[in-house]
Amino acid sequence: MLRAFIFDMDGVVTNTAVAHFTCWKEVFDGLLRSRSGDDFGGDDFRDDAPGGDNLGAFTRRDYLDHVDGIPRLAGIRAFLESREIDLPEGDEDDRTPATVRGLGFLKNQCFDRWLAQNEVPTFEDTRALIDVLKANGVTVGIFSASRNANRVIESAGLGGFFDAIVSGDDAEEQNLAAKPDPAMLVETARQLGIEPRETAVVEDALAGVEAGSRGRFALTVGINRQEDHADSQRHALRAHGADLVVRDLRRLLTADGSGLRTVGNLPAVWDRQDELVSQIGSRPLAVFLDYDGTLTPIVRNHRKAHISDKMVEAVAQLAEQCPTAIISGRDLDDVRDRVGLDSVFYAGSHGFDIAGPGGLKMRPEGAEKFLRPIAEAEQDLRRAIEGIDGAEVERKTFSIAVHFRNAAEEDVERLESAVDEVVGRHADLRRSRGKKVLQVEPRAEWNKGKAIEWLLANTRLGERDALPLYIGDDITDEDAFAALADDGISIVVKDGGYITTADYALENSADVGRFLVWLSECVEKQAR
Repeated sequence: MLRAFIFDMDGVVTNTAVAHFTCWKEVFDGLLRSRSGDDFGGDDFRDDAPGGDNLGAFTRRDYLDHVDGIPRLAGIRAFLESREIDLPEGDEDDRTPATVRGLGFLKNQCFDRWLAQNEVPTFEDTRALIDVLKANGVTVGIFSASRNANRVIESAGLGGFFDAIVSGDDAEEQNLAAKPDPAMLVETARQLGIEPRETAVVEDALAGVEAGSRGRFALTVGINRQEDHADSQRHALRAHGADLVVRDLRRLLTADGSGLRTVGNLPAVWDRQDELVSQIGSRPLAVFLDYDGTLTPIVRNHRKAHISDKMVEAVAQLAEQCPTAIISGRDLDDVRDRVGLDSVFYAGSHGFDIAGPGGLKMRPEGAEKFLRPIAEAEQDLRRAIEGIDGAEVERKTFSIAVHFRNAAEEDVERLESAVDEVVGRHADLRRSRGKKVLQVEPRAEWNKGKAIEWLLANTRLGERDALPLYIGDDITDEDAFAALADDGISIVVKDGGYITTADYALENSADVGRFLVWLSECVEKQAR
């Protein structure tokens, strides 16, 4: 159960991102212009373009990649390194762009001017979420790498609103490492008196969601407020450790806005049949299904998760009525052999390995580069968990699953530490989690949601403006739910009380089977 939520300030609670970007751009463009003279590309680069070359203007992509959510001086160093610019650190009283500290002073001076002339706005969706949390007895904290944090909070009219505040000044006094180190987030939870395992993190920066993941918080939510490259940012937030990514934090609330949107309080499909039929209307359906926990019950031994003949028949019947795909964390060959239907599409390894009718085969560009680090990590993990009874390493083509369903509860923290240590040695890999399993996956902008988007764009699954429908049972399926957020139907199979962005719920895998039969009948009636 979640007892606390902690929020990053800039870009999550307060809307100062434009001011920060404007000030960073003023400072960095001044530096770049002074170094490049007539070659400066400032007038030729859009603010929302990818990072420019060494002479190009500071862009929004630069902002997101190098300075957003990072302490001022660390962000300056990261940006300068990206442009291969070497400046001395300088002294605290430097006031010119000739040093790192001088640039920091100029940026802060610019933001001070803005703060003196403006009242800081807040995001309505964040206020709505916090109001519901506080009404339900959930404590809330706020953290920021900014040394102006307390001034910003007061300007926004939020003084006394949070149960704990950790600012850039606090981080300096306590020598807290910068994100993606989780130190600042852990300190915020500590001040609330609540363990990270009972605390959710809400962040908009890549370094911030990575900190939430590294800190082993109960839930890390990425808020994606980008307009010009929203899809790229959504996948980047997931690749850096966000469990959920939403465009609006009210998506985490129930329809009536009274509580958190958990698996347990979603409307049951059977109570909303007319609503579903209305949503489908005359549009053709494209159905996507998870395997474990959806088409089969969860079992203690993952090797024994066999699909029943009755379920295979239900999937086959549905595939006759509308294109159907199975999207699984299992290896492609494994899930394809278990289901045994040639009429459906398959995506294994959380979407990295796609196959389908007509000899379809697809792996995302550059996927093979991850095979070597995954192989190295596999050997490291086998050595690291030696001696932990009930823990098992399962190698898949593009990921590694570390199962601990049969491990003792007191060994789980040791297991997580071992996995984190191994992943920390491989920059190309990241850790994610599922039900009693830790996943080691490529740090790439690809996942179940991306695989669904590809299948809709490149196969008959997306023909004739098809309406996608996805059924899954785990936090790993939230990528798929996010992909369908603007146009699609998301259904979660109940198991646990975690927060979800799904629309409806089914009770168990047997309920899934009944729903697939009902869905086939609906599509058949639609075709008459």
